[in-house]
Amino acid sequence: MTHRVRLAGRETVFEVSPDETVLQAGLRHHLALPFGCQSGGCASCRVRKLEGLVEYPFPPPGLSAAEVEAGYILMCLARPRSDLLLDLHQPPQLDALRPRQLPCRVQSRTWLAHDVLGLSLKLPRGSASAGAFTWMPGQYIDLLLDDGRRRSFSLANAPQVDATNPTLELHIRVAPGGRFAQWAAHEMPERAILRFEGPLGAFYLRDDAARPTVMVAGGTGIAPIHAMLEALTRDACERRVYLYWGVRAQRDLYLHERLTQWSRRHAWLRYVPVLSEPEPGWDGATGLVHEAVLRAHPVLRGFAAYLSGPPAMVRAGKQAFAAAGLDADHLFYDSFDYAHETWPGMA
Repeated sequence: MTHRVRLAGRETVFEVSPDETVLQAGLRHHLALPFGCQSGGCASCRVRKLEGLVEYPFPPPGLSAAEVEAGYILMCLARPRSDLLLDLHQPPQLDALRPRQLPCRVQSRTWLAHDVLGLSLKLPRGSASAGAFTWMPGQYIDLLLDDGRRRSFSLANAPQVDATNPTLELHIRVAPGGRFAQWAAHEMPERAILRFEGPLGAFYLRDDAARPTVMVAGGTGIAPIHAMLEALTRDACERRVYLYWGVRAQRDLYLHERLTQWSRRHAWLRYVPVLSEPEPGWDGATGLVHEAVLRAHPVLRGFAAYLSGPPAMVRAGKQAFAAAGLDADHLFYDSFDYAHETWPGMA
């Protein structure tokens, strides 16, 4: 049986066939819906169900118990069993940022750390598509390979103001088994031409200055949060931001100097690096990064929280922060397992 889906606060109504998920039907109707892995892991397609019933082929792995209790569903897995009313929980301006496939040129490669490569991409100068391309700080792109596979990377910089050919900054962890990362680091031709699709994802900075904000990054999960902070440093930021960056050792803090300077320059920002395997002489925070947050902020009621990085860190943070009083409506996250889902065997 076909069911109708309405989007709260909008005039949009679309129909879902019995053999479709909510996301499949919405994309078939050319709607700008948030999505990522389409397998339930990344939770980019998380929306709140205000009315109606859905069913899943299996419990949605990307949602915590607190999110399910708050009424959230994953559109990529949910199949309607009645008409639905959904709240996209996203600003109207995101509707205009429909993902597109575009070419770009590698402008530069820079080693940011012993195992992190910075990749700077440039869209074609004078191209109408380049001038129109923008994103919300925190979103990501998919690099497209000739064989149809993809590699997902967060955009580590905020959009440039009035840029006719914007620069896209990526942070690539170069692991021994990472075929694309190894190719990019050691074999990619100078000024190589790549293609990408974007902007993608529902992880972006919300306009909510009234709430103090905790930002938690693990490893290269600092990339999208760096983009958010870069955007905040350009404006008169009115929110209090507490940044916690968890890595193994000091050599992994490849943005430490910049973040330290920002925290000294801007009274609204406090930056806390956290090492899980500290060297002798380290007198800063240690252990798991989400636990460092809770030591400083045992009660998170009234906060907003952004988490980005390894799946285990995101899952632990979501559960612990919910137990500390953080409500699901102000919890935003980007779990980096999406790359493994879209490029099996390559990440």
